[in-house]
Amino acid sequence: MNKEIVLSNGRFFVNIDKDIAIRDFYFPYVGMYNHLNSQANSIGVWVNGKFRWIDDSWEKSFDYKENSLVAKITATNQDLHIKLEFTSTIHKYSDILIHKVKITNLSSEKQDFKVFFYHCFRLNESEIGNTAYYDPKLKGLIHYKGSTYVYISSEGLDYEYTVAKKNHESGAWKEIESGILSKTKIMQGEIDSGWGVKGELQPLESKEFFYYILVGKKYEEIENLKNKVEKEGLEHLLEETEDYWKSWIKTKDRLIPALSRDLKNQYYRSLLTIKAHFDNEGAVVAANDTSIYKFNKDHYSYLWPRDGAFICMALDNAGYTRLTEKFFKFCKKHITNYGYLLHKYSPDGTAGSSWHPWCDEDENYQLPIQEDETALVVVALYNHYLNSKDVEFIDMMYNGFVRKAANFMVSYTDPKTHLPLESYDLWEERRGVFTYTASTVYAGLVAASKLAVLVGNKEEAVIYKEKAEKIREAILTYLYDEESGRFLRGIYKDKNGNIIKDKTLESSLLLIHEFDVVEAEDYRMINTVKAIEEGLWIKDGIGGLARYENDYYHRVSENTPGNPWIITTLWLANWYTEVGLFDKAFSLLNWVLKRRTQAGLLAEQFDPYTGEPLSVCPLTWSHSSFCYSIQKLNKKLIEQKTPEYV
Repeated sequence: MNKEIVLSNGRFFVNIDKDIAIRDFYFPYVGMYNHLNSQANSIGVWVNGKFRWIDDSWEKSFDYKENSLVAKITATNQDLHIKLEFTSTIHKYSDILIHKVKITNLSSEKQDFKVFFYHCFRLNESEIGNTAYYDPKLKGLIHYKGSTYVYISSEGLDYEYTVAKKNHESGAWKEIESGILSKTKIMQGEIDSGWGVKGELQPLESKEFFYYILVGKKYEEIENLKNKVEKEGLEHLLEETEDYWKSWIKTKDRLIPALSRDLKNQYYRSLLTIKAHFDNEGAVVAANDTSIYKFNKDHYSYLWPRDGAFICMALDNAGYTRLTEKFFKFCKKHITNYGYLLHKYSPDGTAGSSWHPWCDEDENYQLPIQEDETALVVVALYNHYLNSKDVEFIDMMYNGFVRKAANFMVSYTDPKTHLPLESYDLWEERRGVFTYTASTVYAGLVAASKLAVLVGNKEEAVIYKEKAEKIREAILTYLYDEESGRFLRGIYKDKNGNIIKDKTLESSLLLIHEFDVVEAEDYRMINTVKAIEEGLWIKDGIGGLARYENDYYHRVSENTPGNPWIITTLWLANWYTEVGLFDKAFSLLNWVLKRRTQAGLLAEQFDPYTGEPLSVCPLTWSHSSFCYSIQKLNKKLIEQKTPEYV
């Protein structure tokens, strides 16, 4: 179930689904730990003896307040004659989730009502050893286990509560459906809980109340947050958070008037969505949507250094250079002694799960890496310097990260061809020597050379530059196929050392010009783009570009090359921008606008016929790709002073 709303402060993160249920609840890292594991913290409403969970029988809408991470959600039930309006956020720095709820009686009769909030926490990702109890001092429910405490309460109306043993036949959910909570005081093990607010409404009358959740690592932190709520007030905390996010966007706004209001609003929404997925310790996670659990019992709540590099380039271009420093420090801290970054990382810096083996079929040692993940962080770091001009930060990063990564890239090459040695492709599916990966290594070494000059290491700068040029020459020699007139996806070696060409149409080849291997208008690039657009565009459906021919991941139909992705479609838009075909670039950006959810969230990929989001939603990389494409177009229009646009 894709998510409609994400809320975060860089430590506390929640996803809200189409039924206004909290599905993912992360603390103390964005993406770690999920204290719900995709179980639904649902909302139910009781009116004059009738009860309804918020589900598909309700009319719902989802949005955010302009330029903020404050959500606006409505839910209307014609059978109950009730409308709920939520204004929701996580405080900008304190770990407080706030729902301001307005309930309206749509009937001409007086109605007694109760609004119930259900909780089925699996603290620290397990149902074992949980405790929930009513705290009479703090006047709320507390769920706790180990160093995780969750407090639940409300303001503005009378309340009731319960905690219970949870199973398929009984639990707090059953009490909620009955409309009466038993006020059980404590329970342990596999448990759930309910919190209800109650009152009466005259015909067409509205009332407001607050429901809120505090999280901390110990009871004393909950006490401190409760004191903050009582001292400052939930209304104030909500308002100051909205003001903060509006200022966060406004102070960095650099977009020209030529861009439509829709494009600008989506740009701002995408920046905020990226920020929501950026942990305070530096990991920017790919996605926190656990609807992906059904595949391999895993998720996207990891930092892939490649994704992080692309995301941070967009953030740096937008002016958020202080934020991206955290990512680069994270990479510096966790790069191996050998100079490469691992497949992916958990938000706390530990190694993420992987399916890349450390040896081949004959048990010969091999690195289970995607080399682009090391190279692109160096590329992104140089882009960071161009935006920040912070030489001191570069000097700190150079000794602990850049030199390690660059020396690895220099050494990890074939002495005969000068191409990078085998690693996994960016889609994590196959091992070989890929044009895209080689291009990132070329760009990474060029960036390392420039960074070396900045900090006074001229000898190393020469070494990195010379190696980069050898790799570029090798790309043009071995990875451009004269017979087909375009770049290859890659090459492989058989057991006899013979080179096997992979001519599969591959969208990542659209990035070759971005890494300056060739110019965007070079005939080899043009030929490659034409072949990709012809072979990977979804012709009989919603349009958009597939990743590669016969992409199997979430594949809907064998009559298409694969499903359309946001990032691949925008790579094509970027090439159009680079060669001055602005109308086509705008067309693809508007294609993206048609794919967004009500609240402006962008999925990873889409059903090629229905346009329904597939895989995770939102995907942070999709949002950063949109930002990057807008930035590129914005800059190009200014540089060229195109009359109809500027």
